Amino acid sequence: MSLDEPTMIGDTPEDRARAAQRGKRIRIAAAVVVVILAVGIAIALLPTAPSKTFTVDSANSRCSAGGSLSCTVVLDPKPGQTATVSLVKSVQLNGTLATTTNVKMAGNDIQVMASVLLVPMHCLPDIGCSLAPPREAQVVVFLTDGTTVSALLGVTNGE
Repeated sequence: MSLDEPTMIGDTPEDRARAAQRGKRIRIAAAVVVVILAVGIAIALLPTAPSKTFTVDSANSRCSAGGSLSCTVVLDPKPGQTATVSLVKSVQLNGTLATTTNVKMAGNDIQVMASVLLVPMHCLPDIGCSLAPPREAQVVVFLTDGTTVSALLGVTNGE
């Protein structure tokens, strides 16, 4: 490098303009991502309509707790309605999406068996358990027509 060559210290105006454009594009992309996430969360939190075609047969539905919360929910179709296993989309137990779900027909009823793992109970001999098993289960069965069937069921201990 000779003394005749100009030396620049710092960014050129073109470099600063490109950096400003990059920053603007990054802010726009971040705003789009935030909007998409907000819309997705809002859609997920929308309440669903209760089913007008099915009811829960509470006499034959039950839940038990041990290492997991396991529930069997029997859905009765209202008169004139037909039931198929493909109508069940998903199941929530106490607000948690079921990790295992089994759906089968029992006569004209739909029998939905679902479970979620429970947080392991930490028990100490001198003070007992820090987390008791649930006493009831809020079961929500999501149907493919966009409606739900829900029930609050008592929970027995042991699986």
